[in-house]
Amino acid sequence: MSTVHGVCLPGRESRFKESFIIDDWESFLSDFCEDVLEILKGKPFAFWGHSLGARLCFEAAKYLKLYYNSQPVHLLISSATAPQVAKITLDVSTLTDDDLIKKISSWGGTPKVLTESKDMMKIAARVLRADLTLLQNYRFEESATGVVLDCPLTCFDGSDDLHDQDGWAELTSGSFKRHVLPGGHFYFMEGGNELSLTNHISDALRLHYTPSP
Repeated sequence: MSTVHGVCLPGRESRFKESFIIDDWESFLSDFCEDVLEILKGKPFAFWGHSLGARLCFEAAKYLKLYYNSQPVHLLISSATAPQVAKITLDVSTLTDDDLIKKISSWGGTPKVLTESKDMMKIAARVLRADLTLLQNYRFEESATGVVLDCPLTCFDGSDDLHDQDGWAELTSGSFKRHVLPGGHFYFMEGGNELSLTNHISDALRLHYTPSP
């Protein structure tokens, strides 16, 4: 039976009092990968990451392979352009909290409570600003061969918010697939996409599952 573990970054939810990570990718990856290995205790695992989370998962997979000779059995990427071709055009340092919330709201999937409550908007803007700053400070480091991983990689995207995902295939020697579901940046919150996404992920992971005798 599979177990799902959610990732909570510093400055959010139960870690609200901790400082945000806005530029120190190396420290984040070191701490995150140590936690992953401690939780998994040698069991096979897969990563699924959406938007900024996709970049974090990719870098964590690279870090685990480089320093621990370990990597996910499958990397699942959602709503994210391949890092070697990604261009950041949004400078969050020039946006007010109101502008930032309006920009994120235009992507769809933003709860109304964030725009109706000034207190919630202030908290949300603080988190979003940290996320986007971390993404702005990301620098892709290409390997000598170009290929970084050798695990299978599957991409997901919303039809109304398409990303340049073909480049992800260049970063692994494993198989590559892409699925486009109807909807925007948060396509998995629309219509019946949650079930479709779950089925696609289950099909991908079933290839690596060995039932107990």
